[in-house]
Amino acid sequence: MNAPERAVAIVGIDCRFPGAGDREAFWRLLTTGEVTARPVPPARWRTGHDQPAGAETPVSLIDDADAFDHRFFGVSPVEAAGMDPQQRLLLETAWRAVEDSGVSPASLAGGHASVHVGVMSSEWANLHLADHRAMTTHRGSGNGYCMAANRLSYHLDLKGPSMAVDTACSSSLVAVQLACTGLRAGEVDTALVGGVNLILTPALSIFYRQAGLAAADGRCKPFAADADGIGRGEGVAVVVLRRLADALADGQRVYAVIEGGAVGSDGRSNGLTAPNRFAQAEVVRTAYRQAGVEAGDLHFVEGHGTGTRLGDMIEVRALGDVHAGRSRPALLGSVKGNLGHLEGAAGIAGLVKTALALERRTLPGTPGGAENAELRLADHGFRLAGAAARLPRGRVLAGVSSFGLGGTNAHLVLSSPPDRPATRR
Repeated sequence: MNAPERAVAIVGIDCRFPGAGDREAFWRLLTTGEVTARPVPPARWRTGHDQPAGAETPVSLIDDADAFDHRFFGVSPVEAAGMDPQQRLLLETAWRAVEDSGVSPASLAGGHASVHVGVMSSEWANLHLADHRAMTTHRGSGNGYCMAANRLSYHLDLKGPSMAVDTACSSSLVAVQLACTGLRAGEVDTALVGGVNLILTPALSIFYRQAGLAAADGRCKPFAADADGIGRGEGVAVVVLRRLADALADGQRVYAVIEGGAVGSDGRSNGLTAPNRFAQAEVVRTAYRQAGVEAGDLHFVEGHGTGTRLGDMIEVRALGDVHAGRSRPALLGSVKGNLGHLEGAAGIAGLVKTALALERRTLPGTPGGAENAELRLADHGFRLAGAAARLPRGRVLAGVSSFGLGGTNAHLVLSSPPDRPATRR
């Protein structure tokens, strides 16, 4: 078949999320509706009455975040000890994602593949670079957002663009859009896109509490009547992207197709961190226009869905500006109901969930409780995906949203994989 020039295929996926050490475990977590928020373990930080309010809020954490096979990557123990563990997680996850795409990571060496990594914080750096007397060359090179991407390019010997992207909560979905732009322009033939977030201090938990954004139980409840704020989560994911025509020609498995997308900014709103309904609606409209689809064509939207009363209300109204009046409601949910808000990795978590749902023809339900009647989802063209839903045969379209705390908004349009046998090289 002749694949449209703008179509980008997701051909490899690997991830580590709370309660899920790999892609298949993540799918099981989604389909069983597991919620991963737990009390803060003592190994992360101390909680108690002498700590600021918010430090005790439960969080969603991955297992063995400190584990790393340094010998496999040819990294000395001393250098590995100085590296931000976010970089170590990205190395392992990127390697497995490339293998999942059906090729050997070594085969990419010397090629013009790109790397884009969404990351909005490095709490490891905050903890380890403050002591100037303890500075070492490995600590210096082992930290910095740029190194999250550059280290992948170095170890895999990739010659294409290599950059970290920080737009706060939308970082990793913006990174996907940037990578797609390079593929569509013919600048690269393969793109690795990742997002990573590790929670090592209670700083943001305290901030969210002070700002009135934190859920006391550490659970996001997207678009639900019981929604009461953000629960923090951590994780890492990497996807491998290729132009659809190239992936099909090489017989690669296609999880889903990225048809188009858009990135925009709130501009001036009611405050620096206040979401802008009209800017969100415009980025959704632009994404649909770029993808060549109408709002009524979409079967579901993976929302930003932080579970804050104001954020959910503005997001639903923005979607309603585009979707209201459609003949059948679209389903609306968010992976944050399972994992919490993964901050810099939030967008790619939603992307991976959406790609797996499209490939497997099932949209997992969003835990969090009954729909918030004040949102009037039906009036805006939606209904809450509170339980798993079987997706129809034929081409299925979905949207993925991710909105940054400072106003950078991203929306992508995905479609189900082409109806053809998948073979591996």
